[in-house]
Amino acid sequence: MTSSGTHSATLSGTSSDTHPGTPSVTPSATPKVAATLIRLRWALTFASLRHSPQRIIAVVVSLVFAVCLVAAAAIVSLRFGGDAMPASTRAGDLLNTSVVLGGAVAMLGVLLFQLMYVGQASAMDPLKFKLFGIDDGKLTRGLFAAGMCGLPGICGMLALLAFAPIYRGTSAAMTVVAILSAPVAIAVLLAMSKALISLFSVLADSRRTRSWLYILSMPLCFFVFQLPNILMSSGVGEVTYAKYAVVAAWTPFGAAFQLPFDAGRGRWGLLVLRLMIIAVTCWVCYRACLWCLRRERTVGGRTGAVQMQHGIGIFARVPDSVSGAISARLATYLRRDPRQLVMYAAPVLVLVAMMLQPGDMRYAVWFAVATGGLMLAAIEGNGVAYDGLGFTLEALSGVRGIDDRRGRVRVHVVIILAYLTLLSVVCVAVTDAWKPGAGLEMSVMFWALSVGLGLCAIGVAEVISPVFMYPIAPADRPFSTPQGRAASQALIPMIHIVASMVMLLPTALAAAALGAADVGGAGLPLGVACTALVNGVGVLVLGTWLGGIALDERQLKVLEHLRDFASLQ
Repeated sequence: MTSSGTHSATLSGTSSDTHPGTPSVTPSATPKVAATLIRLRWALTFASLRHSPQRIIAVVVSLVFAVCLVAAAAIVSLRFGGDAMPASTRAGDLLNTSVVLGGAVAMLGVLLFQLMYVGQASAMDPLKFKLFGIDDGKLTRGLFAAGMCGLPGICGMLALLAFAPIYRGTSAAMTVVAILSAPVAIAVLLAMSKALISLFSVLADSRRTRSWLYILSMPLCFFVFQLPNILMSSGVGEVTYAKYAVVAAWTPFGAAFQLPFDAGRGRWGLLVLRLMIIAVTCWVCYRACLWCLRRERTVGGRTGAVQMQHGIGIFARVPDSVSGAISARLATYLRRDPRQLVMYAAPVLVLVAMMLQPGDMRYAVWFAVATGGLMLAAIEGNGVAYDGLGFTLEALSGVRGIDDRRGRVRVHVVIILAYLTLLSVVCVAVTDAWKPGAGLEMSVMFWALSVGLGLCAIGVAEVISPVFMYPIAPADRPFSTPQGRAASQALIPMIHIVASMVMLLPTALAAAALGAADVGGAGLPLGVACTALVNGVGVLVLGTWLGGIALDERQLKVLEHLRDFASLQ
């Protein structure tokens, strides 16, 4: 038997003529499949780090963040868990409410974050194993075990275990149940996330449907992350929070966090009922994953309706030049790419969040405008990767790097100017800044600062996008993710943000100089506004020039990275 045949037999645990989906005849096959998939997951993780120093750095940063999370959980548990705190006291009730509500909101937030930004690791996609003849049930259970033994699952479990000492002042039963419930909570979260991603990927059987689901998921994700802040600032009392916790404890999101408190109060019947809720949830998620896998194998791959377009579209409205063609291609991609369209909703969501805050938020709404430029330019920080192998056509056509950079800059500058201007008009209307003496010059300054920061961010993006790249999900499967994306996605945008803000330093120095010169009235804000615009234009021009040079020098390296990224999708 060849090595590939041996690997196939090892994965399947059955003979080669076993049809996928048929029951297994080997009782010990499932543990073998699970162990093989666990080893495969870690082998792919280490293999993705061998030829990419950027991924190594990103993984190290992620590990530092995970260690800090576990350490923070341990510090909180040791700091607040020393005093005697029986479950039936007010302190115990407060702990119960905090843990259940916090755990439920955190689980819901992680679930939405997993759906929107992380997705299903495409290297461990169940469809990648369809040639091995593995039984659907064994494959689903094996992938679940691989997820539990992955780095995120291990870190989450360690954080919950580090939090368990907070119960040491209550009773031994609560502490023991808290330790045992840690893997239960991670298992429920993993089961729900896999089922949700599978359902979204299978039911959205057209690219347009997947695009809309991906775009609409961002407002929901943003609302969940803002929910604790909204509740804390709304003046809701402790009794109301306790009622919310009671409701959450009967849902899959909070049931696992309620188990220690049921044990501490001796409510073993309620504990068994919550375990039944957890078991039913895991079983439903398991059946949903099986159904999605079988449906994808039987009806997947169907082509949708062909869209016909007359004329040459945006190409007719751009300059007749190489950079104009680049602009038209980028604008066409932006209109159809849900991965990039979703970022354009971020400034509006921030504005809504600021308006929901209590009290006088006269100038707080301008935070959405001030950070809007950074948000809109964030996607350009990895713009070459979003182009994908389409960039190969540029390389073969001999397009100069400066023409590519100019074409991309033209589109993003138009978007930023129009978007931030409209957002600023809304802020002026909300704050009544249009009235005489209400500070209209301050509104002009905020607008100019946001535009200047956005131009700086675009200029920086044109330089770093050919240098710092990370793999992205394919446009037709935005809920999936290549290996090594999550860590790089957190590190490289941070470099982009910090560098963009540093580039606005001349504006800060000019503002300090105007303040020291006692420039009063409308002179100070208007002077800062003019300086910010000049600063942004200067960084934009410099970044476009340097980005063109970097793209010319690294063209072959960029093509190599894009081929590697395509192989991960």
